Amino acid sequence: MKQFDFIDVKLQILEENQKILSNKEKIITNHNKNNLYYLLSSMEVLGYNKIRIGRKQDGGYIFLNDFKNIKIAYSFGISNEISFEKELADKNIDIYMYDHSINQLPFENSKFHWKKIGLCGIKNEDQNMKTLSELIQENGHSKEDNMILKIDIEGYEWKVFQFLPFSILRQFKFIVAEFHFGDSEIEYYNILKRMLITHKIFHTHCNNCGEMINLNGLKICQALEISFIEKKGYKFAKDNNIYPIEGLDYKNCKGSEDFNYIINLFNKYTNN
Repeated sequence: MKQFDFIDVKLQILEENQKILSNKEKIITNHNKNNLYYLLSSMEVLGYNKIRIGRKQDGGYIFLNDFKNIKIAYSFGISNEISFEKELADKNIDIYMYDHSINQLPFENSKFHWKKIGLCGIKNEDQNMKTLSELIQENGHSKEDNMILKIDIEGYEWKVFQFLPFSILRQFKFIVAEFHFGDSEIEYYNILKRMLITHKIFHTHCNNCGEMINLNGLKICQALEISFIEKKGYKFAKDNNIYPIEGLDYKNCKGSEDFNYIINLFNKYTNN
């Protein structure tokens, strides 16, 4: 979507669901900082360009071009698509990879360290599931910082971040994750607000393989890819980009409608 008209977008959403639009406009135009749209708005990181790591489809994520002193990455949710991990390995980064739903990686690399283990939020008796804190300790990374965290675990990411200690959050310079919306029992606002104590969002992208849904009166992507950067050492400004950004953003599913107009609404009305 090269040309973007917010009036047309609002009319489009109006046609989809008048009630959702009415409720949303009351919240957004009042610049209410206690709503999900405000938390999901991205910021520009001054002095750094964005780059894509991974393929130009589902499986790629947006980073800042600042990999100085990064030696370790954690990746959860592998399946058979590891273009992201391969590019990190090419940067001489060791990737600790976990997925309890596969029996082996599609191919091997000296920088890959894979185990058939799933990620959970709270320590439990299941030997196939471990918390991030447990895995970091097992790998001898308790004193490491400037690490990368990638999570794509189909909705279970919320429990992970809900219970993750701040001491662990601060070990990760970059966090890229796909967040799934739709479960009314999940405290989306509180979990995101907690993450934003240590990090800021600098890029968002709707996974168009899913749908647009109504979440408590707000229109939102069912699956939203979010890139976070640790606040320390960076300066931020309003994000004036129009999404999708050419050369960075690509459709997850090539034959489906692009939902990125909702990202522009996040930033248009709440990023001040």
